[in-house]
Amino acid sequence: MDTNDRRTPAEASTQQAGDDDRALAPSEMLALMRDQQRTTRTRLDRALYILLGTWAVAWLVGFQALWSAEDGGGSPLVRIPTVTAFVVFGALMVVGVIVSVICGVSMGRGMRGRSNTAGTLYGFSWSISMMGAWFFAASLLRQVEDPALAPLLMPGIFAMTIGVLYMAGAAMSRSGSQFALGVAVVALAVVATAFGAPTHYLIYSTAGPLIFLTFIVLLRTGAISSDPGQREPVGQGEVHA
Repeated sequence: MDTNDRRTPAEASTQQAGDDDRALAPSEMLALMRDQQRTTRTRLDRALYILLGTWAVAWLVGFQALWSAEDGGGSPLVRIPTVTAFVVFGALMVVGVIVSVICGVSMGRGMRGRSNTAGTLYGFSWSISMMGAWFFAASLLRQVEDPALAPLLMPGIFAMTIGVLYMAGAAMSRSGSQFALGVAVVALAVVATAFGAPTHYLIYSTAGPLIFLTFIVLLRTGAISSDPGQREPVGQGEVHA
């Protein structure tokens, strides 16, 4: 017995545990979890707005530039040098990939363990996939040597890659809305290619941004969700085998 009213470590630990239990009652714990989910959802939605908005602008301006190119374009109103058109398009695609990497990594932050790693790997998969698509298409074009193939192959393979990446991200986040976005982009690539050059540039520059902006509106209005509740916020344990 401690005559100075000092507690042993075991007694202090027991009292601290009791204080913690009183500080975080079940209702308070539930409120804390919901607050974490709201914070996570806000961050995920913000990243998606930036991602979708960036690609909407990139597709609108980039494909309009190709549609207006002096060589291979089809615009009856505006014509710009072909080299300028492809430089503008290429620069915007690079910006889109960089933003996608940043947003993908950002979506993984605030998650624990495997969820955080998955977000980081998904972010870097954008740059690797887009570079791989570029080198694959360039190598194929050198082998085939068909000038008519390049205008259809290059934008088509990039659009297909973007669509597949969106669907892969949907599998990671369990987001049906993001999966639908990937399907829409893949379908757009198929339809645009079927119309042939140079009409496919016009389709990409109009239907593409419309798809991205539609998803932004649906997210903002709550018609669809980024499904943050399916992810595992920091503070909740992750079961490991």
